[in-house]
Amino acid sequence: MSEIDYATANNPFAGRVICGACGSTFGRKVWNSTDERLRRVVWRCNKKYEVKGKKGCGNKHIDDKILYQAFINTFNVIIENKAYFMEKWKAESQSGNLLRRYKADEFIKMIADGEPIKEFDIDIYFKIIEKMIVFEGNKIIVTLLEGTEVEVVIE
Repeated sequence: MSEIDYATANNPFAGRVICGACGSTFGRKVWNSTDERLRRVVWRCNKKYEVKGKKGCGNKHIDDKILYQAFINTFNVIIENKAYFMEKWKAESQSGNLLRRYKADEFIKMIADGEPIKEFDIDIYFKIIEKMIVFEGNKIIVTLLEGTEVEVVIE
């Protein structure tokens, strides 16, 4: 396997972007051009062209920039609704499940003094995001590590 399927600082979405149509992971593709301004990084379902020459999954590709923005929007929704999330996590921190308690406590610490962000923050991303499920190019469900799902609509 030559594709990197684990997340790194240069490729934070690897293994974390999931196809809402078939459940497969998305892979990063670079659309090159002789004009550097037209070069794009996109994510596409790995089952789209699984068999050479035959179209598999019909889900659309998604631009790299949209994934970054989906994370920013998700984090800012959490900050804007801080009271709701803090209450939810405080209840979770009383859970009998040790892992749930730990995650809730970590989220509370991180969000307590959190402010909205304007650009992608890789440290926060790796601390709170489990996966992003992409549906037909207009909706992403972002799942936090503690299980909350946030729907992001793409304009």
